[in-house]
Amino acid sequence: MNPDFDTFLDGFPRDVPVFPLAEVVLFPGAVLPLHIFEPRYQRMLEVAMAGNRLIAMALLKQARAEEFHETVCVGHVIHAEPLPDGRSNIAVLGLSAGQAVEESVVNGEPFRTVRVELLDDRMDTSAAVRRKLETVLPHTVPGAGTVEELEEQLKKFIAPERLAAALINTCALSAPIYPLHKLELLQERSLARRLDLLIEFIERPWQWN
Repeated sequence: MNPDFDTFLDGFPRDVPVFPLAEVVLFPGAVLPLHIFEPRYQRMLEVAMAGNRLIAMALLKQARAEEFHETVCVGHVIHAEPLPDGRSNIAVLGLSAGQAVEESVVNGEPFRTVRVELLDDRMDTSAAVRRKLETVLPHTVPGAGTVEELEEQLKKFIAPERLAAALINTCALSAPIYPLHKLELLQERSLARRLDLLIEFIERPWQWN
């Protein structure tokens, strides 16, 4: 069953637990697997699962610092597998880009929350997008097969009207480019321009991991 994005995103701006990471940028319509092992984020997951399952994924400004970039992606935990010692394997489906406008710690919890204002993407895709995706997919998601095969996988989570965006954003999530460039893609509101930027980034050989 496809998650109802509009239902999950109702009531914004709102406070959401924030999960900042050094190398990861989540995108709307893309699915991100994560291993939760730090106690503070074990607690964050516990609180999220007891509520609306929403988490704001953020990119750290420095790997060993606590400060993160204000552009985030609100995600919904669609799968959680408990492991020994409180650890978990989870999958997070990106719902919407957002802007973190205020940060806080609630009731002495070990994790932080952010007040998120949503950012809308412009669905300005066209027939040319499909051709570009066929070119870029092998370089970004090598194991996905064809665009049609990836589309079939995404249909398990994504409504038909959101598939074009999900295809572009799945490529952006998995692309072998710098995290700051992925953040730049997330900050771009035009989906057509996001895809063009992604192509520009992956065509620069010195940027590949």
